[in-house]
Amino acid sequence: MTDIDKLQNVFENLIGSYGWLFLAGVAALFFRNLIINTVAGIMFLFGSGSYNMKKLLIGLLLSTSLFGQGVISNFFKYSTFYAGFNLASPKWEDDRYTLSMIDPETGEENWWNGEVSVQKEERDLEPDFDLSFGIRKIARFNYEPKRGVKNAGVGGEWYKGNEVSPNEAATVGKVKGFEYLLKYSENRRWDEQFRSQEYFLRYLGDWFILKAKYSDMELEDLRYGQSDLRFRKELETENGSFNVSVGVGARTHPAYGFSPTVIDSSWYTSAWWDFAADEFGVDDMSYSADSNGDGYPDYQGFSIYDNATGEYVGWVGFDYRWFDADGNLMAMTDREFYQYHFPELLETWFDDQLKSLGSQREISVSLGLDWYQYTENFWIHAWGSLYPYHYGLDKYSYHNAIAWKEHEEEGEEPETFEFLDTGTEIWMDYDFGAVIGFKLKENLGFYAEGKYLDYWERPAYDIKVGLNYQFVGF
Repeated sequence: MTDIDKLQNVFENLIGSYGWLFLAGVAALFFRNLIINTVAGIMFLFGSGSYNMKKLLIGLLLSTSLFGQGVISNFFKYSTFYAGFNLASPKWEDDRYTLSMIDPETGEENWWNGEVSVQKEERDLEPDFDLSFGIRKIARFNYEPKRGVKNAGVGGEWYKGNEVSPNEAATVGKVKGFEYLLKYSENRRWDEQFRSQEYFLRYLGDWFILKAKYSDMELEDLRYGQSDLRFRKELETENGSFNVSVGVGARTHPAYGFSPTVIDSSWYTSAWWDFAADEFGVDDMSYSADSNGDGYPDYQGFSIYDNATGEYVGWVGFDYRWFDADGNLMAMTDREFYQYHFPELLETWFDDQLKSLGSQREISVSLGLDWYQYTENFWIHAWGSLYPYHYGLDKYSYHNAIAWKEHEEEGEEPETFEFLDTGTEIWMDYDFGAVIGFKLKENLGFYAEGKYLDYWERPAYDIKVGLNYQFVGF
């Protein structure tokens, strides 16, 4: 191992392999042609995906081995660790009732000679809950309520974990230096359970912004890792400031934008029953009717007709039963299995195929605006980021998803699609948000706040608007 290799390993151990995305991003901005020609030689500079981003951020925020005691105390000074649990009654569900014909002698179903039996299904959903914990150090803007131990009970609030602060997504923070957030939550609504995670580390300097982020929004089915290095120019205004930022961003994400037909063609180009048996672990067994009553199957079917109209209805007498991997009966006919079970199994299988592809990587031009203005009667904090120009690094990066979409819109067959090499593409990924408050009078005011993110055509948003009127006398 050369001295250069040893030095590289030291840096990778210190900042994590994903941190090299910042270096690659800067190089991509200034030496794009060189990188395009030598991208194969620098691929080791990149981590294996968003999971590495999460490990990097958690390690940087929780480790004390890289810094002196004074730096650590300043880094965590004024930060707050919080944990919260909320429990709520579930949505009421009425009981369900079903009818069946049961043979009183055998206790089994008999739809010809059985007796009507009513079964009651009691429906009792689990209670809704929110479980969250994290650590945060984000400077409070003037329009935000005071939270934390010192402020609770004296006009302020606790950090409970379920509060939503749109400005957590803002490009520029309130103060210079490090700000960070580790937030994990699990929720259950109407018997459906999901989780969300968000980790970010931001450094605001006099002339640059450095931010690394990992987000996993399970409810919106959106997961990505992101790092940005931007130069910024701040213009001070009366009661506020205006920031413009330009730089590069590196992002990782699962394979988005591809349909099952281009990921794997075996499920629709081969016999579907063989595909189901091989990929889903199911099994089919044939059965035949005994049309002449001799006690032996005929191994053939026959046509059936409507008694009133004589119209041909279908063909019965020979079909297949379908069983799952544990031998449980799933369907009595091919049609029942193909119509009701095959699509759900195929969807799960496709999700597994996408996960097996791992994380896809892109380097993008990063642009940002941030405007903050505050008075007691009017305040606005608006921000936005735009990623218009991208360089895809992997086979299933989104530049190929764009190409696939165009291929599909032109009516071409999936088998004729050819994946592009690593290269550039234009599409608009963006996120923006705002917090606005306006007091028309002492007792009347309006507010609007929210954030909207659209990456890889997968939107996620949270928007609130309203008014307050306080009665002061009649």
